[in-house]
Amino acid sequence: MSFNSHDDPILDTEWASELQKMLYNSTWADDFSLQDIGEFARYLMLRHFPKDFLIFGEGEQEAYMGIILKGSVEITKRDASPSPKSKRLVLMGPGRAFGELALVDGCPRSASAKAREDVTFAALTREHYDKLCLENKTLALKVSKIVARLISFRLRKASEKLIEFL
Repeated sequence: MSFNSHDDPILDTEWASELQKMLYNSTWADDFSLQDIGEFARYLMLRHFPKDFLIFGEGEQEAYMGIILKGSVEITKRDASPSPKSKRLVLMGPGRAFGELALVDGCPRSASAKAREDVTFAALTREHYDKLCLENKTLALKVSKIVARLISFRLRKASEKLIEFL
């Protein structure tokens, strides 16, 4: 999925209202007030993709994070064998976020994301995250803390799995 410089956050009030409702019901925004959700929605873009659509591939450069609102996304990673095969890391549903590493570090994608059923998610691009940081430091700190907790949680889970192979 390509974001262009002309892509803007959700400005249409009908979509913004729908996004706010979806975020409010999402576990991702548990620490947000209703006002926070309304403000955060201004920096997000709503994206819809059909079942089996490759949202992004491992090694791609685009920096954005998605928060699943409807549907599911499968995260896969190629193994290191001579004939690499993709292996499922996780299947995520509503309320879960994906792609946060590329948002934070700007490095190429470490895994692939594919719609496992029709999916709708709110996307936060690096550009809009930077804009949020300049315009609303309090909200940006809340978002950053959520992303940091998410990365920490995933690192802990990966460490638990890794220890089984040592």
